[in-house]
Amino acid sequence: MKLFLSHSIVALTVFALSTSASDSEVSFFEGSLEEALEHAEKSELPLFMYLTIPNCSPCEFMETEVFTSLSVGEFLNERFVSFKIDAFDENNNGPEIAKRYSVGSYPTYLILNHDGKVKHRSTSGMSAENFLRTISWLIGEIESPMEDYDAKYAAGDRDPDFVQQYLLDSRLEMSLLPKDIANWQANMEAYGKLQDKYTAITNEYLESKSPEDLINSKDLSIIQAYCKNLDDLGIKLVMDNFETYVEETSLPEVSGLLLEVVSYTAMTKAFEGDSSYVKDLDSLEEEPLKRATVWRRSVDPESGQLPENQRDHLAEIFSSAKEEASSDVQE
Repeated sequence: MKLFLSHSIVALTVFALSTSASDSEVSFFEGSLEEALEHAEKSELPLFMYLTIPNCSPCEFMETEVFTSLSVGEFLNERFVSFKIDAFDENNNGPEIAKRYSVGSYPTYLILNHDGKVKHRSTSGMSAENFLRTISWLIGEIESPMEDYDAKYAAGDRDPDFVQQYLLDSRLEMSLLPKDIANWQANMEAYGKLQDKYTAITNEYLESKSPEDLINSKDLSIIQAYCKNLDDLGIKLVMDNFETYVEETSLPEVSGLLLEVVSYTAMTKAFEGDSSYVKDLDSLEEEPLKRATVWRRSVDPESGQLPENQRDHLAEIFSSAKEEASSDVQE
């Protein structure tokens, strides 16, 4: 192991020099995540990690239109060591890295400390202008617009474009909430309060627009952020328009959303002693969820989102919940 590490350290300069990018595009470090983190520490810069998968249209847009732009290249190259990882590439530990950082949609952008811990997170494809704005806000180079957004919304502004941007930017506000363990309870209460606020705004926004006007990557991002149960309006919309959403975004993104929601809904019901959690699991073998399940099974047969990998665990949770409820009644 020591010999391997010594060779890795010597090789860092080679990896840095072998990064292929012109001055007008993002320079991605070539090597492993561990080597990228070590290089970032030596450079005294944080690590910007971009996670992608094959056949992902938003990822392709970022790589062909955004990361090749002069403004984005200069911005990232000055502030970060950038690292790209294919989450399906087992040769570079892509699946393990995606699992480690709980990545379920693509593209995902993480800003990491030198110890590999996440400082900031953002997702979805976006224009170069919005990408720069997003990262600048995350690292504190520009002020949050949320106070102005709140005032406009409270004053009755319901212009769809404004509300859409309000909800998109609200995801960053959520990501900036403190998550330190020492104040975990207070932080979770603050998170829940903000989540409830934007969930209510999301429902109002979704009801104000026709379904066909909501089938796009931006509105899918809003649904991903604030629709968590199978009965939510946004999830029903995605279920009813599964193929169209896949065409507009990607199969992994749509599948990841729906599978996560089914798992969350089924687990919630199991904890509540509600036997209908079984029907939720069974729905994973019916269209349109079957296509999502087949996709997930093909890339990760051990995934906890697959019905065969959830049934026994949820059955135990359900049984315990029923026993606890019965005990409470007897007392």
